[in-house]
Amino acid sequence: MNSNEYDELLIRVEEDLRQYKLTPIISDTVPLYKETQLEGVTFLKGNNAFIFVDKDLSIFDKAKTLVEEYFHAISDLGNHLDYDELHANNDEVDARESIIEYMTNEKTILKLVQKYPDQSFEPWMIMDELGYDREFAEETVAYYERQGLIN
Repeated sequence: MNSNEYDELLIRVEEDLRQYKLTPIISDTVPLYKETQLEGVTFLKGNNAFIFVDKDLSIFDKAKTLVEEYFHAISDLGNHLDYDELHANNDEVDARESIIEYMTNEKTILKLVQKYPDQSFEPWMIMDELGYDREFAEETVAYYERQGLIN
């Protein structure tokens, strides 16, 4: 993922927040992790959706964190420290799957499958084509295998 793709994702998140009648206030220029040990934080105040992403993350990790925080904002998850462990874990699993779908929709996966018609679909294809890290590429392949989109 390059900075232009990240900027496009940022604009998409802002537009999608507006669809929910939320005013996006997003910052990815603060040393969040150094101060809080968190890569991203979301909170809602009135109609404002505040999303903070740690400035020192790689572009790809900023993108993943941004999308995760977007889903926290629209599901009004707030501060996970207020949830019991099981509820918070289920919310994180749901958010992770939503991140995969938001960043890599079925259409994108099918285009990649068509690009490599004589090979089984592998994480390296996503890494090479989309610039994802290995872990997220593996999670993406596993997710779409569970959905029956790829074998």
